[in-house]
Amino acid sequence: MNATSSELLGADVMIRNVSRHTILVSSLTLVALASVIALRTDALATHLTQGSTWTAACSSEMGGNVVYVSKIFDVVSPSFMTQLDTNPLNNAFKNYLVEEYDFKSSANYSTGCRVFQTLSQAEANRRQIMNQAQQANKQIVELKWNPGPIVAVGHGDGFIIGPKVQPPTHTICAIGHESTTYFSAVFDTSGSRVDPAWDNAFNNFLKKNYGAEGLANCTSMATVREATRLLHDRVVGLRANNHKAVETGWKFDPTDVAANKPRPRATPTPDDDPEPVAKQRPAAQTAPPSQSIKDFAAQEGPQALAYCQKDPRLSKIFDCYRVQRSVYNYRMEHGSSEPLASLFKQEKVNLAEAIGTGLGQWVRDRATAQGLDNRVINCIEQKFNVSFYEKPYISKMQEIYNASLAACKQ
Repeated sequence: MNATSSELLGADVMIRNVSRHTILVSSLTLVALASVIALRTDALATHLTQGSTWTAACSSEMGGNVVYVSKIFDVVSPSFMTQLDTNPLNNAFKNYLVEEYDFKSSANYSTGCRVFQTLSQAEANRRQIMNQAQQANKQIVELKWNPGPIVAVGHGDGFIIGPKVQPPTHTICAIGHESTTYFSAVFDTSGSRVDPAWDNAFNNFLKKNYGAEGLANCTSMATVREATRLLHDRVVGLRANNHKAVETGWKFDPTDVAANKPRPRATPTPDDDPEPVAKQRPAAQTAPPSQSIKDFAAQEGPQALAYCQKDPRLSKIFDCYRVQRSVYNYRMEHGSSEPLASLFKQEKVNLAEAIGTGLGQWVRDRATAQGLDNRVINCIEQKFNVSFYEKPYISKMQEIYNASLAACKQ
């Protein structure tokens, strides 16, 4: 069985392994996952050879009371390797739990997948997990989860393991027009990068049905549950602040060629006294990231994760694994290798996809420390959430908080 790195999941695949060395991962390996979780790895015996069949199994302990156990999967290795990274498989497992069991993506639950040399080793490990759960009087949920074919793709002296088929992401788009914000429904997409066709199609729809248009702000999540929750929160937040929010029910249709065409430019008004026409430079083209940027972004993954986890504000408000992915996406889109800290001190890394459950608590804590009553605190939280989703940069948080406070104390 042969596999290429493009077959693997991974917008947010960042490498951690059991050795002290960092595995370099090609950019195509890092294209599609919506969220990253903690990595668990195993060192395999050096006698594993090409074509040997391994097994993998996943488990998670949710909130200390429930243990989820997957079935055992086959993994076929394409080459001789001694180290492994199960990050893509971990993320697929976690996303399943988020979708089916409302597993909190930002929670520090024990979740991971392991690889074994033989089926008997995998079965023994699975029995051990279940026996320990029973002895601790915990609920055991045996999952029917099927990630599809699992492949192992080599990188240097190791490999990464994940589903062969790239799963969809789930996206919502919003367009602000005058005092009204129009929202799409949740629709399936591929990858986390915004496709200009979404903007064009949504704008064409709004112009035809509502007589409005603007620049779309689209956000992709790893699961339908998370995308639906985000849509709900944004709509409720706007309405709570006396803004009009319209849920159009629109979904992107990639087969509708006419609707996805770019919007025609407005016809310019004739100038009675035109200025001399200056020689125009050709429009700048966005060059694909260089190999050095790809390698830099891949190697920086653990550093970006550690930076977030050590920063009190980032770690409390955001999902650090999604912050890690957002940093990687920024590097790839802008070809940037500037210092990591500078990305957060300026309006650079868009953290909309990384917002966790702690954002509202951060606002409430600050407001409470100022001795404000509950009515004002609730007002600040609602206004802050609306504004921060429009400008999701950590460097803008204090400014947005101050503006929300001033508006609510009037």
